[in-house]
Amino acid sequence: MIIYDMSNEDYHAHQSISKSGLDLINRSPAHYYHAARTETTRAMEIGTAIHCAILEPSRFETQYLLLRDVTDRRKSEYKEAVKQYGSEFVLTGPEADRVVGMRESIRMNNRATMRLDAPGNAEVSIITKDPEAGVAVRCRFDWLSSCGHAVDLKKTQDVRTDEFSRTVARYRYHVQAAFYSDVYEWETGERLQEFSFLAVEEHMPHANRVFILDDEAIREGRKLYRENLNTYARCLDSGEWPGITQDEDELLSLPMWAVSDEEITFDE
Repeated sequence: MIIYDMSNEDYHAHQSISKSGLDLINRSPAHYYHAARTETTRAMEIGTAIHCAILEPSRFETQYLLLRDVTDRRKSEYKEAVKQYGSEFVLTGPEADRVVGMRESIRMNNRATMRLDAPGNAEVSIITKDPEAGVAVRCRFDWLSSCGHAVDLKKTQDVRTDEFSRTVARYRYHVQAAFYSDVYEWETGERLQEFSFLAVEEHMPHANRVFILDDEAIREGRKLYRENLNTYARCLDSGEWPGITQDEDELLSLPMWAVSDEEITFDE
C-alpha cells in the first residue's frame, strides 16, 4: 500500500523492515534484533525542518517560527514561542539561517527545482511484501512525483563528485536506491522512471548537486540488499538472530590513507 500521510512514529513502528534495518542486518542480525529505539535529538529535529523547508515550503511557512534575532534558547522569547509552537517547530537564528540558506541555495539549482516543482508528494510511505523472501518491507520517499520520479534529500559535507561517491559507499546509498526502486515496483507493478539524490552541503554556501547512480552501483546495491533481506527472512523463520562470530584472531592493518608511501630516513 502507498500512504501519503503516515506519521514518522507510525512508519518506524511498523512491523516490517526498512533500509536502515537492512543496514543493521548487514552488521549482524543481533544488531538488528537488539537495536534500541532512537530518541529524538535536536539534530534530528533540524533535519526534519530542512526536509520540510525544501520539500514542503508552504507547510514550513505556516508550521515553523523563525526567531532570526535569537541565538540563545534560554531567552524568554524562545521559551514563550515554544509554549505556542512546540520546541521542534521553533528555530533560533543560526538554525533558521542554515535551514533557509539550504532551501534558497537549492532553489538556484535548476536541476533540483525541475524535479521538486513537478506535481508530486513529500514523505510518501510504501509498505508491501518482498515477492522472493515473502517478508514485509517498507520505504519512505522524500519526494515522489506523479510520473514516478523519486528524489532523496541528503545533507552532506562535500558535494564534489569524488567525495559524495565515498559517502554513497560508506552509508550504502546505492543499497537505498536499489531497494526503494524495487519496493516501488513490487507495490505498483511499474518501474520508477528515476531515482536521484539531491545532496546539499550543511554549511555556507550550501552547494548542492543532483546525482543519479549508474547501473553498476544499482546492481551492487541490489545484490547487497538481497543478501540482507534473505538473512532477515531466515532469522524471522528460525527465531535465531546470531551476532558476529570469530573462530581465530585476526591480523589488523592500518588503512591505506594512514600509511606513508615512502620510507623516512635520518642522516647520522
